[in-house]
Amino acid sequence: MPLDPLLAELEQNIAEDLSVERLAGAGLFSRSQLYREFYSATGHSVKEYVRRRRLSRALALVKHTDMPLEQIAQECGFGSPQALCKSVKAAIGQTPMQYKAGGAEYYFPALEDRGWQQPVTVSSETIPPTLCLRYYDSRLPGLEDRALAWFFAERPGYNGRIFGRNGKQEGAKLCYELYIEAENADRPAFSGTTAAATFAITSCPNAEREISAAWDYLYNDWLKTSMYTMAEHPWPYFEEYIHVNGQIKRLQLYLPVVKRPGFHRIQLCRCNDMQFLAARRSCADAEKAASKAVMEFLAAHYPRLARSARQFYVSSVPEFGPGLRVAGSKLYVCGVALQAPLNLSPGRNAAAAEVEIITRPAGEYAVLEGDCCGDTGAYEAVLASWARGMGLNVEKPPFAVYEAGGSYDRQDIRVKIYLPIEK
Repeated sequence: MPLDPLLAELEQNIAEDLSVERLAGAGLFSRSQLYREFYSATGHSVKEYVRRRRLSRALALVKHTDMPLEQIAQECGFGSPQALCKSVKAAIGQTPMQYKAGGAEYYFPALEDRGWQQPVTVSSETIPPTLCLRYYDSRLPGLEDRALAWFFAERPGYNGRIFGRNGKQEGAKLCYELYIEAENADRPAFSGTTAAATFAITSCPNAEREISAAWDYLYNDWLKTSMYTMAEHPWPYFEEYIHVNGQIKRLQLYLPVVKRPGFHRIQLCRCNDMQFLAARRSCADAEKAASKAVMEFLAAHYPRLARSARQFYVSSVPEFGPGLRVAGSKLYVCGVALQAPLNLSPGRNAAAAEVEIITRPAGEYAVLEGDCCGDTGAYEAVLASWARGMGLNVEKPPFAVYEAGGSYDRQDIRVKIYLPIEK
């Protein structure tokens, strides 16, 4: 069911008493449908969403106007300045005046109905004790299906739970790990019991394209605009195979999550010139191809820079026109940050590798920091929405800089989205 009428009702009447009955009527939902449909599509309860939108709007007025707190409280649904101050303090640890004097922006965007949604539920689950079985094969396509066929051939009639995830490659052999309930296993050793945790869970057909699309949606759309972020967990992700008589019917995808702070942290700041050694590609796997070209050039000509690289540039724009090898492809520009000038002359090697030095000029930027979570499109949309709401003049596209900490592990990588602001 479309959420547009409900979202419009929320935005237009944010200061009023938004009862469940009123919102259900606006969205053409029953009361039970309202809870289920809204949470599944957005990752927020209605109450939490309204609270965060009210606070985001109030903080924007605190930061960018001279309206008294009493008026802001009334216009944003808090009822009194005291209630507003209490909510601000609880959310960001500051008073409204401390926030006004600071340099950071805390923003929670209004959601838009994006049409098709993959249903997602969030619940606490405990994975049972399991036995790990590893299947090795040199071919990637169909690896999971071959692992399952091997398992059911070895254990016909098994009717317990089956979980799976990618394992560690050994030489040229790829690995897929199957985890089966230990009580159903015929060997005593098992991996132990994972701690109870909160998971975002969605399901999909057992087809490679459907599985990839479901994971992409969970990571790149639902997670970034929900009230959750990825949690530390022994299994950072896994899949459960729903099966009957050895036939896989569907998959359940599990992503460990915890509640995130209520706002995106955005800064308006002046940045110095930023230089990157970069490559441009507009082919299939353009981002991967551009990144590979840069790193291969550095490894051949500047190996020390290749080893010490910690900041990586990514930008993309839709490509149109004749000569494109992939219809609807994007032009990706990927690179490595340069901390000191780099001389590419006489340029023959650089020309052959199709690399160049690009400069992002000094100026005013809106900067949003997020976690390393696949495609940055959702973050870019949040930043653009915030800039429009602030009445800022934005004409140039954003770009991303990934920053690696002490390692290249996912938890040590952050991404910053830079949006040039025109005067």
